[in-house]
Amino acid sequence: MNIKKNDPGKVLSLGKDARGNDVYALSVKGERGMVYRLVESFLNMYGIGENELSFVDSGAGDSFYLLAGLYCCRFPLLVPLGRYLISTGLKKHYGRLSQLTVDVQSRLVNLP
Repeated sequence: MNIKKNDPGKVLSLGKDARGNDVYALSVKGERGMVYRLVESFLNMYGIGENELSFVDSGAGDSFYLLAGLYCCRFPLLVPLGRYLISTGLKKHYGRLSQLTVDVQSRLVNLP
């Protein structure tokens, strides 16, 4: 699926991870808990097991730098500033995102 310019609510396939699991990304505006409840209801309706799907909230959109950078990139004159802010935001949260990756990988190893 194609995601157009920060189009929330669309699922983006990121391919497969090292273990062959499908990886998807979903961007949501507003309350994140709603997405969890929605997907859990969907899984229950179709009898999909709890261990067949793993949700990870990266919280990447919570960064002021990333949000400000995305906003600035909408205006041609502010694109350089937007790129700088996004770069700063990624550098600032790189450690947290790296740890999140390690945590998810360790959980996958421990699954039956």
